[in-house]
Amino acid sequence: MVRWREELVRSAILFTMALVLVAGFWFHREFYQVGFYPLLLAGGFVTFLVMVVARYTLSGAIRGRTRGALTFSLEDGEHLLQRRATLAILPPETRAPPPGSITTAKFETGPEFGRYRLVDAYRKTLGDLDAEEAQRAGYRDPEDLRRAWQARGLWRPDAVVLVARLEPVGGAAR
Repeated sequence: MVRWREELVRSAILFTMALVLVAGFWFHREFYQVGFYPLLLAGGFVTFLVMVVARYTLSGAIRGRTRGALTFSLEDGEHLLQRRATLAILPPETRAPPPGSITTAKFETGPEFGRYRLVDAYRKTLGDLDAEEAQRAGYRDPEDLRRAWQARGLWRPDAVVLVARLEPVGGAAR
């Protein structure tokens, strides 16, 4: 439901921008009488302004600042970027922002790779993660998740992890 509403709002914004641009063509007709240089400067400025508004609207930056950052391993970050994952399984010390807020996603090597809305977050033990959660995190099955987790450290079924459900915001996947 939220995705549908966001798409409708984005489409309405783009349609409004199209109307403004078409009105700009009509205004251009009148503006040509002023001369080339005023047309070049004013037209360039207005075009730049329209592109900046479009960029920030589609990136989600207009809706508010991000609250915190979540750090992902290279593999987990790639799962999110390729949209193979909607769930992230993070170490227990991860501090998640409140559900519903927009967060910055970073690779553990430092670079930011997108913005995501934290839909839900809960803690669970590694041993209690089921096959559906493993698949939603981008892994084939729980055994695949176990192998990936062991590459980071010791797999302990009683270890508590943070399970975060994420939704890309605007141009999240770059």
